[in-house]
Amino acid sequence: MSALPPPPARDERSAPVGRLLFGVLLILLGIGWLLDSFGGISLDWDLILPIGLIAVGVALVVAAKRGAGRGGLVALGIVLTVLLTIGTVVSIPLGGGVGDRTERPLQLRDHTYELSVGKLTVDLRRAEVSGDISEVRVAARVGIGQLVVIVPETIPCVSTHARAGMGELNVFGDTQGGIGPDYRTEAVCLAAPLLQLDLSVGLGQVEVRRG
Repeated sequence: MSALPPPPARDERSAPVGRLLFGVLLILLGIGWLLDSFGGISLDWDLILPIGLIAVGVALVVAAKRGAGRGGLVALGIVLTVLLTIGTVVSIPLGGGVGDRTERPLQLRDHTYELSVGKLTVDLRRAEVSGDISEVRVAARVGIGQLVVIVPETIPCVSTHARAGMGELNVFGDTQGGIGPDYRTEAVCLAAPLLQLDLSVGLGQVEVRRG
């Protein structure tokens, strides 16, 4: 009986390029996110995703020439493309933290709230209105998750601009959904104050209701 032929030598050129690049991108993104969150540096995240997508494209070309597997790279490229597409529709905050957060301001004033991932609730029912304020702008942004804004009955004049990269908008019972929904209403008021809501979510839901 003839001996079995030796197993073919492993081609070192078929190294897991996709996993290596994915790990490097995760490390760089994690370091950048951490420094941005603590105010160490200010990163332009609108450039990070395109750079990552270009790196994936280069790695795909290299992997094709070396005959290495490309499944992981393709999946990573799809994820980055979706995030980049959403980011062109709305601003996705990456330094706003993660988790469930409820904001209950005691005074109605111009302010911006941000959350990266999770549920952000802005409850304005306790906010007192100063007599000399005629217009207030409240902005809130969530990257991935849910944004809920509760407007008190004492503020009848509300102008709302809500948008999402992908998801659902529910503004006082009016609902829109899908890719890139955009809801805008202008309020004509005879009495102050006018509350202007500027709301956005990258992937998820925006809900505005009376409380």
